[in-house]
Amino acid sequence: MKYKKLYIALLLISIWSFSFSQQFTNYTTDDGLPSNHIYKIAQDQKGFLWFATAKGLVKYNGNTFKVFTTKDGLANNDVWGIFPTPDNKLWYLSKSSKLGYIENDSVYGFESEQKGEIFSPIFSSQVDNSIILTGSNKFHILKDEKWHNPTDSKTEDLIRVAYVKHAKVSSFTTNTAKDSIFIRDKNKTVIEGFEFKDVLENKNVRGQITDSLFYWVNNKEYAFLNLNTLKLYRRNFKNEINIETSKYVRINLINNRLQISGSGFVGMLDTDFHITNTYYIPKELKAHFGFIDKVGSIWLSTFTNGIYHLPKEKQQVKYCLSTETVSNISYVNDKIIANVFDKGFYKYDDTKKEFVQFIAEDDYIFDASYIKALDAEYYLSKSSVIITKNNKIEKLDFLNNVNDINDKIRQLVYHDDYFYTRFAFGMNKINPNNYSIETQYNQQGINQIFLFNQKLLVATSSGLKEFIDEEFQSIPFTNQDLNKSILNLKAVSEDDILINTDGFGAYISDLKTIKQLPGSEFQIVNNAFIEDNIIWLATESGILKYTKSNGGFSLQLVIDKNNGLSSNSVSNVIVYKNQLMASTDKGIVILPKDVKNETHLLDVYIDKATYNKRDILADYSVFKYQKNNNLNFNISHIDFSSGYDVFSYKYKLKPIQKDWVTTTTNNFSFNNLQPGKYTLHIDAGSAKKQLSFTIKPLWWQAIWVKGFMVLLSIFLIVLISRFFVKRSQFKRNQQIYQDKRLSELQLKALRFQMNPHFVFNSLSAIQYYIGENNFEASETYLVKFSKLIRQFFELSKENEISLATEISVLNNYLEIEKLRFKEKLNFTINIDEKLDKESITIPTMLLQPIVENAVNHGVFNKMDNGLITLNFVNISPLAFKVEIIDDGVGFVNTKKRTHKEVKSSNVLKDRLHFLNSSEKWNISYSKEEMYPDREDKGNKSIFIIEKNK
Repeated sequence: MKYKKLYIALLLISIWSFSFSQQFTNYTTDDGLPSNHIYKIAQDQKGFLWFATAKGLVKYNGNTFKVFTTKDGLANNDVWGIFPTPDNKLWYLSKSSKLGYIENDSVYGFESEQKGEIFSPIFSSQVDNSIILTGSNKFHILKDEKWHNPTDSKTEDLIRVAYVKHAKVSSFTTNTAKDSIFIRDKNKTVIEGFEFKDVLENKNVRGQITDSLFYWVNNKEYAFLNLNTLKLYRRNFKNEINIETSKYVRINLINNRLQISGSGFVGMLDTDFHITNTYYIPKELKAHFGFIDKVGSIWLSTFTNGIYHLPKEKQQVKYCLSTETVSNISYVNDKIIANVFDKGFYKYDDTKKEFVQFIAEDDYIFDASYIKALDAEYYLSKSSVIITKNNKIEKLDFLNNVNDINDKIRQLVYHDDYFYTRFAFGMNKINPNNYSIETQYNQQGINQIFLFNQKLLVATSSGLKEFIDEEFQSIPFTNQDLNKSILNLKAVSEDDILINTDGFGAYISDLKTIKQLPGSEFQIVNNAFIEDNIIWLATESGILKYTKSNGGFSLQLVIDKNNGLSSNSVSNVIVYKNQLMASTDKGIVILPKDVKNETHLLDVYIDKATYNKRDILADYSVFKYQKNNNLNFNISHIDFSSGYDVFSYKYKLKPIQKDWVTTTTNNFSFNNLQPGKYTLHIDAGSAKKQLSFTIKPLWWQAIWVKGFMVLLSIFLIVLISRFFVKRSQFKRNQQIYQDKRLSELQLKALRFQMNPHFVFNSLSAIQYYIGENNFEASETYLVKFSKLIRQFFELSKENEISLATEISVLNNYLEIEKLRFKEKLNFTINIDEKLDKESITIPTMLLQPIVENAVNHGVFNKMDNGLITLNFVNISPLAFKVEIIDDGVGFVNTKKRTHKEVKSSNVLKDRLHFLNSSEKWNISYSKEEMYPDREDKGNKSIFIIEKNK
């Protein structure tokens, strides 16, 4: 039973082997390799691939091949062995007098302690960072930059076959018959022995592969010895992978896992040294060595055709009918049917995992469909119509007798007990009993007839139509027109359909409005498959996968040749179990449904960095400042992805750049950097790198020099500024003092100028009463006048007084004037309750001249009685308004009578100017006619008085 399963597995693998060959990328001398003769492939700790060739050693980052030859320091270009060690060295082996390693792209070679000795290390081993050069019976280890032979090659009648680096075991020996192996300790004492006839009789490879494992391998079997337990494990290829023999078998420690490879296969070894994850190499590739890299991709080396690469994501892809053009793949009843040009209809055999011919046709294939109502399958081609029902196949005989072709049915739909079929010039209505044409409807460019919710929809070259009442009617969409060539329709749900166009993408529609699938613009959508909330579009650019979320569909993935498609021209796609099946012009591709676009980016690195053409290295990163300096960087990456987008990454140079710069170029530079410490940061997503360097300042650019110069400059600036500020302040203070003094003197002069005027008017009033012999009135007047004049002289010494005092003075003055004018003068004083008249101050004698003008020039010249009103209105805690209103003759009439300006007005104007200039007060004054329409126009004088803080 075990062998039966193994044979079945091998049979299936052999079926897959040919299809796999199409997925490989081939690298040859045309791509940059120095030779197509490749011995071995290895991968170092950083992820670089190394190829040992007949014409040099090659380092590959997925983008460029870097070749090392004798020009770079190799002793021989024919390098057939390579060993990457954990310390980032790549050791190279060849038949030469000089062997060594490559580190940081520099070649190092070392000779034997025996001058002129030629090495032939065909059985060499690697243990950690050490390399043991091993020939047929001679061994060398590197010490003091020379290769030394640590022991004699013979011991009595035993032949030494291996040197071992181990705390307990020193070597292996065999007898002259080569049928046994003896294990010796450090004292050369045999501590264990094994019968080894079958292994040593055949040509074998041997060596120590870890600090505790030693192996032997030939073309039939392999063995491992655990050096710690001295337990031997023997395995043969027949039992492991059902292969009798294999050439060029090698065992390698790659990325901390054991791999085994020979002609025809490559695989991994598990903890019991059984072969797992076997990949069977297609014979036609003629590869002798296989290698599985860090991400699981397979690399094959050949002696004549370079290297083959099979990415991990393509290893599960299968190809069928690879040499055929497949126009469609679809479900027909319980079958998966492929339409193959000039071959007929093929059915998928799930047991054999391949497509087998179902109905042979050597002409153009139209369509295959299943009519559920009739439980029949219809296979349509240019030369026939074939029906299968109840496992019986029937060929209809109604071909055109002239051309012997099927010109009636290219596609059929069963609706209302009739077939509706597509033909070259329109649509036929056909009787399903005798297949006679009942009615023919002309309509150019019909691509598909589609039954949706009992509606007969027609996809045409000029848009979407519906067949109603025996005619084709265009479907108007409310949000936009769709006069495009429509290839086919699919039902998305009970309410929505998918409309696939020729060059304008795909749309979702409820037959009222349409909405384009984002990302499908200008795509030729040949067909589609709907699965739950997923739409798979078959296009000329591959397969587009859409998923539904938040009420709409969004593009999630584009599947193309990079994922394993044999061609991006996909005619249709279906989902079968956990697989996608896509029909193309290069056969059928079967790939996992959960396929992803995976990146194989392993690392990003700074390939070269220079400061004024001098390399910036980890141990050489300090440079002296030079004017107009130039800093150049060359960025590379290790990425073995199969042909995805251009590599993009971000960088910034701190501290001069705060924001990341995104670029796709490998080179960028900076100019004229100032002295300082800099760090270049590279960010490529999963891979990040940084490089720090320092530009040392010249002596005059040193920080302490700059600091001293700055402090000296500040000191001088402060000293000079202080001198000029003091000088300016002195002049300013002197000017301010003079201005203030002048303003005070002028204000006093103005007050004294107004005082005589008031006194003159008062004495005239007293004289009037005496002239009238009214001694009682003159006495009353004189008493009030004396009080007022005493109050006036007391206040004339003050620059400002309280508002209450000012109101009192004005009230006394008006009382005196009322005595003079008798009943002809009346006055009222209105004070806002919000005014704090005791604390609010006002310039002395500011209002009195205006009140006096109102009396003497307004009311005095009036024929009738006059009224003077004083209003004091609060504005803010520091501001108030004063209104002085009279109903006298007004200023206009006064000017006509006197023909001159009122002198007190000019005095007031000057006084307000000096008050405002003192910056203590902000006083505005305005006047207006109270009654413009009357003969006695009156006057209203307004003061806005604000004291500055």
